[in-house]
Amino acid sequence: MPKKLVVRLANKQPIAVFTFLLVSILILLSSCDPKELVVTDGYVELNGSEVYYKIIGSGEPLIIVHGGPVLDHSYLLPHLEILANDFQLIFYDQRATGRSSIEIDSSSMNLMSFVDDIELLRQSLGLGKINVLGHSWGGLMAMVYGAKYSQNLNHLILSNSIAANVDDWNIQNAAVANLQTEQDRNERQKILDGFKDEKQGRLGLINELLMAAFRTQMYERDNLEKLILYLPDDYEQRSQTYQLLGPEMNSFNFDEFLSRIDCPTLIIYGDLEPAVELYADKIVGQIEGARLEVIGQSGHFPFIEQPARFTETVLSFLNN
Repeated sequence: MPKKLVVRLANKQPIAVFTFLLVSILILLSSCDPKELVVTDGYVELNGSEVYYKIIGSGEPLIIVHGGPVLDHSYLLPHLEILANDFQLIFYDQRATGRSSIEIDSSSMNLMSFVDDIELLRQSLGLGKINVLGHSWGGLMAMVYGAKYSQNLNHLILSNSIAANVDDWNIQNAAVANLQTEQDRNERQKILDGFKDEKQGRLGLINELLMAAFRTQMYERDNLEKLILYLPDDYEQRSQTYQLLGPEMNSFNFDEFLSRIDCPTLIIYGDLEPAVELYADKIVGQIEGARLEVIGQSGHFPFIEQPARFTETVLSFLNN
């Protein structure tokens, strides 16, 4: 049996020394506790639609524009929350997604309304100048916001953004499809066949289909398990609502907008993404002073696959 250790300092009694050490340790531990983050959420009316938002932390505001379309903010939240130690993060579910109302004015289902929603959110929350980070589809919304409302921006971050025009986007989609293996294609077909079986839950199959698509966009495919998607029960109805964007999504071209962006701009891609070779340099060249950061050993979700590098890159940019 080990000997009992008794610590003595000068003429103090062991019990007093123990109390002193215990208090010192508790003070030390409390000073090492992570910063307590203030979280608030609610709804604001934007363009006649009730839009859900969540605010985490305090400091200079950073609005996060999620990808999709039809996804919501939740897949980003666990990976970007670390930024709330330095900035006030403002997540929101774009119109008719996630926890936002599905009741909308159909005439407002157009790309520019989605862009204007960012500005209306800024105004509704009483914010001054903001930073904006858009991921994937959200990157397109963020770049157009940067062109239209550059005077309200401190910094703009386009993370893994889709192309600024439909032709480049289609080429990118074809290149991503080529990343599929024979096993990937067989798995996708098996999931699609499942929709014919009325006993299988459609929502679960949709989730499987989305995850199968995203697996090919991971540098390390096992990292897919870190991607958590939230699909509300009425996801299919919401998807039908987004079909109103179809004509615009088949013809959009915002190339001429990019030269209007007049704020520090960071463009991020994972090195697996075909966009790095296809159009990343083109976007950088169209935005004066823009900087490109290609994060190695990552795909469409570098904040999942290379979180330390992603966080360091974003904070270094925002703090300059």
